[in-house]
Amino acid sequence: MTANAHAKEDAASTHVLAQLASLLRSGDVQAALALTEAASANSAKPDEAALEGAEADAVGRIASPPLDTLSFIERRQSGGGYNYWANVPAAGSYSEECETGGRLAEEFLTFIGKYHNNGNGALLGPIVIDMDKNGAGRGHKIGFMNTINKYAMGAAYLLHAENHAPEHPWNKCRRLGRELAEALESTGEQQFAYIAPKGSGTPTLLFGHLDYHPSTETLNATPDIRGTPEQGQDFSELFYELINLAELAEATSDILREMNYTHADGSRNAELDRVVALQRVLCASLGKLRDSAAILDGPATWVPARSA
Repeated sequence: MTANAHAKEDAASTHVLAQLASLLRSGDVQAALALTEAASANSAKPDEAALEGAEADAVGRIASPPLDTLSFIERRQSGGGYNYWANVPAAGSYSEECETGGRLAEEFLTFIGKYHNNGNGALLGPIVIDMDKNGAGRGHKIGFMNTINKYAMGAAYLLHAENHAPEHPWNKCRRLGRELAEALESTGEQQFAYIAPKGSGTPTLLFGHLDYHPSTETLNATPDIRGTPEQGQDFSELFYELINLAELAEATSDILREMNYTHADGSRNAELDRVVALQRVLCASLGKLRDSAAILDGPATWVPARSA
């Protein structure tokens, strides 16, 4: 009985080897690889097969349609096997080749994603080999492989990521806050940032200087005769408003300079000339106000003078 069992096993092995040799002679590398994997799985001991896990076994048994289902693969008319890069349309430019290569890669990825068995897991190699054999353009190769690389990079990230759980909103806020604090520090200026939640009706992000705080009151105001702090005002915001107003006036002047100063009949547009002249005066006046108001910027709090 034991001898018969060994004889059957030897016969089966010889049959597999004969099939393998025939496939290799025909050039069908894909089918040969699939046959090799199937034979290895069947020859494994029961304990070894159990260690492989049910998932790997299930993957190996997923049925796949013929490879020529893919538009760029066709079955050879003679000798058997497949041509793994065929019927690819010629392109008029490098960019068109890249587009074609990327589109075929998407088709390939959809196919192996739907039919993810062991045989299709080795499909990329024959495709690359036949790309070279059948004269694929450089753009075809770049477009195809870059698309594959994009998906492989995403899979590698998921494979090696330590934590797949979504980041809690508060943790994200604190992380982004630390990054913002480091960015502010790198400016070399003493600044702070105020962040408001979306939809609060205020600007989402405000910046200021640490050496002052815009307020209508000051904590260190000089006490008056009655011993109570006097009301003071911080005019820093006024200084920045003047900066914005001066920049707005300059932008308006730029627009006016680009306008057509002649009428359809070729005469000069005197009204526009007067507007431009007034705008120049406005820009000059605002520039002087802006420069003079620089003294208002900073920690100083302006307290009304006491009457004699």
